[in-house]
Formats: sequence, structure tokens, C-alpha cells
Amino acid sequence: RGQNEYDNWHDSGVALNASRTFYLPPNKRVCQDCHMPPEPAPLGDVAAKNGMVRSHRFIAVNTALPHIRGDEDTIKRIEAFLRDNRLRIDVFALQRERTEGVSETVLALDKTQPPLRTGEKVTFDVVVRNKDVGHTFPGGTNDSNEGWIEFTVLDAKDRVLYKSGSVGEDGYVDPAAHYFRALVVDRHSEPIRRRNAPDMYAAVYMNVIGPGTAHTVHYSVEVPELPGESVKVRARLLWRKFDRGYTEFAFNTNRQGFKRFEKCPDLPITEICRAEVTLAIASPGESAPTPREVDAGALASDWMRFNDYGIGLFLQSDTKGAEYAFAEVARLAPKRIDGPRNLARVALSDGNLPAAYEQLLRCEELVSNDPQTAWFWGVLLQEDGRYVEAASAYKRVLQRFPDDRATWRNLGRTYYLDGKFEEAIEALNEVLRIDPEDRVAHYHVMLSARTLGRTELAESAEAAYLRYKIDESQA
Repeated sequence: RGQNEYDNWHDSGVALNASRTFYLPPNKRVCQDCHMPPEPAPLGDVAAKNGMVRSHRFIAVNTALPHIRGDEDTIKRIEAFLRDNRLRIDVFALQRERTEGVSETVLALDKTQPPLRTGEKVTFDVVVRNKDVGHTFPGGTNDSNEGWIEFTVLDAKDRVLYKSGSVGEDGYVDPAAHYFRALVVDRHSEPIRRRNAPDMYAAVYMNVIGPGTAHTVHYSVEVPELPGESVKVRARLLWRKFDRGYTEFAFNTNRQGFKRFEKCPDLPITEICRAEVTLAIASPGESAPTPREVDAGALASDWMRFNDYGIGLFLQSDTKGAEYAFAEVARLAPKRIDGPRNLARVALSDGNLPAAYEQLLRCEELVSNDPQTAWFWGVLLQEDGRYVEAASAYKRVLQRFPDDRATWRNLGRTYYLDGKFEEAIEALNEVLRIDPEDRVAHYHVMLSARTLGRTELAESAEAAYLRYKIDESQA
């Protein structure tokens, strides 16, 4: 599988098929809801209802093709689509050494306004949240897509002090920028630059943001010699449909398709969203700068920003940082289940089963028998060897999320561990109904069928597993 938006969507909260999602929207959405919204049909289209018809423009992110044909109207539509609260960027936190060997993390910089000290090294944490994209951002042809963060520190007169992610005069983006794309190489470890799919061998990285998740990026700088002044820290999420290298390749090999251009065109660069904070630099002789005290009530409405920060750290396997952020969520929004449930998620990741029990019991006090929380109960009970209870928890999940492939998979695994091999095969067949290429399901069907002496089924499951399993030579 290469370009596969369907599974990204289907196995997500957007499709209401994933109990383990961080955010669950109120209603299920399908591709047409975003890419084919109703628009006026002034010419009386026969498919129109109440004067509206589904748009067939299928507006998405490709600003390259309309630029090549000089279609400014479509570019404006695409840019409006991209900027319609789809993603959010936030200069949210900083980390610094407070005293020798003691670090400090300050969150919600726009509210706490921590002063900086000349010469100190500070790491700014920028959070990008996928708010309203029904699949990963970016999606599609990620070997040639180009999304990235432009991170800038400016003085009071808007002079650039530090910058990552600038575009050079040659049209290429700073190679040290933080990208949202994929880097794929051929058998000789050379990057794929011409969309030459037959030569794709392995992915070095695939940096994307899943639906309803977040991504945290760290930028370390040294505070400049500007005592008594301030600095502006700005982050912009930028997008260009094709990187410069691929654009040059396409132009040089198909001049006929670029009739409007005498030289390689500069494709549009779209600012999807931006954020900035202004922080003061302490004057010489001032006492050690401390953040502004902000009470929990004033920050309560920002609980989701803390949650996004924790999500980004958690997905980077920084469970200690995530635990700190999610604890703040629990403090700021004590009536919401998000804080303790995400703390349970962290505890499970760390293998801390007692802490997971504690947090899930807190969840039950807030919302009893919640189907999303039931997923984490299932994982915990399965890890603790309490297979009957784990199966019961997974069945509770499936009452609300009948097409949750991960839950069916875990249920099948639980039955297998409990020696209930027929039930395991039945559950795993539900996974294969959703995704006939699920290698984990095929593997456990193979093991269960062998135990039952069902040779024909075991052989067919083994053949499917060997076909779809990860090529370990590329891992």
C-alpha cells in the first residue's frame, strides 16, 4: 500500500471506528463531507436539492496544477480550504535549566509570559494539531509533498535573530527544517526525488499527523544580548504541493506542459496557520525571572492545548513529559475524563499497571461504563492476564464501535491467550472483514487453526501472513 487515505480515515475517530482516539467528534464524516460540500447551483443542475448541489471540484491541497494553468480562482479556494481551522500551530512551552542540573518546563507561554535571561539556552516546544483533517496531514503523495514549519525569533524591530525553515533564492527549503512528508529511498539508499514509484524500497521517515492527534517540535536557541527588550517567537505551518526538486524534474522533462513559463515556476507556498508569543528579556541585575502566576480558572478553557501538548509528547514516547501535561489537563478540567484517561494511557505505555488501575477507576467515577474507557480496561486486563474480564471490556467497546479493527484484533488475541481458539478465529475474521490484508489477524488465525488441527485454514492463513507481513530487510 502506498497512497492510502481510506484506512487512515476508516481507522480513526472521524469515521467513529476508533475507540482509542484522543478526540471523538459528535458525528461521523466521510470524504464527501469535506471535499464535496454543497454549493449553490444557479444554473439549475438537475441533481440540485433546495438550490444546492455537491461540489465536484474536490478541493484538497493541490495548488500546483491550478498554478500551472493560471487558475487563480481554484488556488484561492484551496487556500481557503486549508486555512479553515483544519490545523492549529501553537508556540506552547519552553524548557530551560533553572539551576545546576534542575530543569524547568513552562507551559501556555502566551498566558504565563516567562521572562528570558540573556545567554541562557531555551528550548521552545511548538505543537501542531490535526483538528479537522479526516486522514493524516499531509496525505497522498508524501514523497513529493512539502509541508514544514518556519520557526523564527525576531527582536522588537522585527529583525530576524534565528530562523529555521526559510526558502532559499533557489526555491529550496532549508534542509534542516522540520518537515511533514516522507523520505523514501531506493535500494542504493538514494532519495526518491522523481516520484519513481518502482524504485521505492524503504521509508527513512514518514512524518505525518494522524486525525485528532498532535505533533510536538523542539527548537533550541540561545537568548540574545538584548537585556530589557523583548523577542517575538513565531511559528508558521507552510505548504507547497511539490518540493522544488520534483518541480524542476517535471519542468525539465515536460516543457510542453509548462507553456506559460520560460523557466521553472515557483509553486505557491501557503501559510496554513501561525502562532507567536512575545517574551521579555530580563535586564542585568534582575532576580532570576519567574513565569507569571496564572490560576487554574483562567487556564481552564485552554485544557485542550495542554492535552495536545501531551499527545505530541506521548507519540514521541516522552511519557514523562506527557504525564506532566495530562496531569495539568486533569487539574484544569477536573470534570472531564480526558485527563485521567490519558494518564492511564501513559501508565499502560510505561507498563505501570497499578497506576493504570488507579486512573481508570478515576475515569469510572467521572463517566461509568464509557465505551472509550473500556478499550483501556481491555488492554490493562489483558496485560494483567485477566482474559475473561478483558474480553468483556472489548465487547463493551464493540457495542459502540462495531468496526473498530484494533478492538476485534485485541479480542481475538485475548481469546487465543485464553485457549479459546474457535472464538479467536471468529473475532479475527471480523478484522479480516474490515481489512483482508491485516497481517496480525492472519498470524493469529494461523496459530489458532494449527492448535485446532484445521490444517487447510492454517495453511491459507500462513500464506496470507507471509504475503502481507513487514519486509524485515527494509525495517
